[in-house]
Amino acid sequence: MPTIRQKMKAPSYFAIIACLSLTAANGQSLTPEQIVSLKSRLEALKENLNSHITSRNTSAGQSFLNAAGDPRAAIELYLNCVKMVEYDRTGRPESDFRAWKDNQAKNLGDPKFVESLQHQLRYLALSCQAAETSDKAAIFSPLMTHLDNLSRLTEMPSGGITQSVANSVFAKAYYLENLLGKNENWEPVPINIAGIYSRTILPYLRNENPSALMNAWDKRIEQQTRLVMTLEAKKQEELRGLNRDEERRTRNAQVNQGGPLRDHSREEFTTRTLPQMQWGKLKDMFLYVDQVNGAKMMLDFVEANLKTPLGEEFYAEFESLIENAQGVGSTRLPATPDENQATTAQ
Repeated sequence: MPTIRQKMKAPSYFAIIACLSLTAANGQSLTPEQIVSLKSRLEALKENLNSHITSRNTSAGQSFLNAAGDPRAAIELYLNCVKMVEYDRTGRPESDFRAWKDNQAKNLGDPKFVESLQHQLRYLALSCQAAETSDKAAIFSPLMTHLDNLSRLTEMPSGGITQSVANSVFAKAYYLENLLGKNENWEPVPINIAGIYSRTILPYLRNENPSALMNAWDKRIEQQTRLVMTLEAKKQEELRGLNRDEERRTRNAQVNQGGPLRDHSREEFTTRTLPQMQWGKLKDMFLYVDQVNGAKMMLDFVEANLKTPLGEEFYAEFESLIENAQGVGSTRLPATPDENQATTAQ
């Protein structure tokens, strides 16, 4: 809101409009005084708008958090947002919404769908909070809890949890698409453990608490491994008892799931994702924690993986790091493959 001083200096809205109308009628250009008055008025409006947006975003985040704690509240909020976005705002009749809701009865009663919905809402609340603050300390602990909960999923995730929160019906209902879609330091997909670590957790620790980096990497490796093993077991369970044609269709559906889940196969994880995470941990040790022991462990790792598909990549990175070696914490970590993917996958 404008301060008292701003109110005293800035002409009233009606005075500015009257002045501009007279100027327009006479075909004149704005005077320096009029430009100053307009800028002052715009600054006051900007403060008012920013205050309104912050209040709206905070209110939305609290609504998401409240609904996330109760399955019935989560479903109710979901239905209200769908009705608002896809029916009320587009002028579709109430009868169409009721028909859609009736057709969704089975899905809305599915515990797997409801669980994913609650995870999505919790992450939406965190996303709103992260977008309104530059201090990640306040969200670090709940974000780690979210990651641990994801890694303990017992069912194949579905729905909004596998998609960007910026594109969700909740974001559209509360006009949060721009807020949630333009935060480069925040992973938009709730289930993307790799992206959450790469965009938020690890950069925060490198700057604020390097001594916690090794533990964070251990947690990440543990969480991603547990999730991959769970998803792989579920995939095999879906294939059990199927005939050849059914098995082929199911495998194709699994491969085409898209999003961060498409990389969660045991083979892909074992041959590429896991070694890259182990390598990323050693690089952080070298650059931010313990250069001597980090170099020794990286050398051993390169030697052990020299003949693997990633051997050439590891060797080239290690060679570059040694050639450009500086003191611990004085250089920045080059982006790893999964970080590059996290930045581009929206």
